[in-house]
Amino acid sequence: MFLHFIVEREHKEAFMELAHRIAKSDGFVNRNELNYIQSWTYELGLEDWEPSAEANHSTDELVGNLQDEQLKHIFLAEMLLLIFADGNYNDEEKRIACEMQQLFGYDDETFNKIKNWVEQMNKLKVEGMKLILHASAVKPD
Repeated sequence: MFLHFIVEREHKEAFMELAHRIAKSDGFVNRNELNYIQSWTYELGLEDWEPSAEANHSTDELVGNLQDEQLKHIFLAEMLLLIFADGNYNDEEKRIACEMQQLFGYDDETFNKIKNWVEQMNKLKVEGMKLILHASAVKPD
């Protein structure tokens, strides 16, 4: 959604590495998570990107050097969208989200604003899917 603001390839690859790590954190990459990752590779212009097979970078190594506040907000918001994509907020995902909050220096209020926005976006997406997929249930007045 906001990935066009990420311009440096280093940041794009760090974003994708973190996304891949989050998606596989519960041992299974859900279809919704896979859809996010596939669409992000195109949005970032990294169609040829593959996750590092040997690398197991820490969250700090991947995003600890981000200085730009806008980039930090984008990383956190998009990663939270991925985290909630499968409807399961597991312990490892919570740990990574908390780690990002701390690395970015966000207080609970700022973190919760972004998290609440993500939750609202997910609800709107579900509502939209219901409207589209169950069009016969929505009848004009």
